[in-house]
Amino acid sequence: MTLPLTFLDKKLIHSAVVGPDGAVHYTMTSTRGILHRKETTISAASGLTGIIYWKEKMFEIGGVKRRWDDIERRVGGLLSREHEWDWGGRPYTLKYQDRHRELLAVPKFAQNSTGIVRFTPYHPRLLHDNEPAVIYFPFEMQDEFERMFLLMAVLQTDIKRQDAEAAASAAAG
Repeated sequence: MTLPLTFLDKKLIHSAVVGPDGAVHYTMTSTRGILHRKETTISAASGLTGIIYWKEKMFEIGGVKRRWDDIERRVGGLLSREHEWDWGGRPYTLKYQDRHRELLAVPKFAQNSTGIVRFTPYHPRLLHDNEPAVIYFPFEMQDEFERMFLLMAVLQTDIKRQDAEAAASAAAG
């Protein structure tokens, strides 16, 4: 069983994230410089705060800062799109499935698939309602620090994907 948390805004880094009952679990606010994002602050309902420093390529959770180079690495070879994120000895492999329609965070320390976090990005639709972004945390994952880290890793990964798609469409047209 999973807990689906829905992003209320298509701009993920400026969104509240709510549970099925409408309760706000996370709130995200971002600041921007002239040419780039500065930082995104994520506030959990529990009081835990995480900050993504975009220019410095760094995460901060509960006052502890780590550079992306220290907690993220590419796995599976040069052309692989899989990345391993590890904060505190609990590594997760993040990779997209089904042509970027779903991002999975699979724990490398678990023997089964109960710890998989799933993220579906925002999908605009012309003739139907838009599909909001949703992150699914397993009910077994009660560690708020681990949830915050995975939320930040998923956000960083998806924002990077969005930036690459925007650059490709700008170059093409």
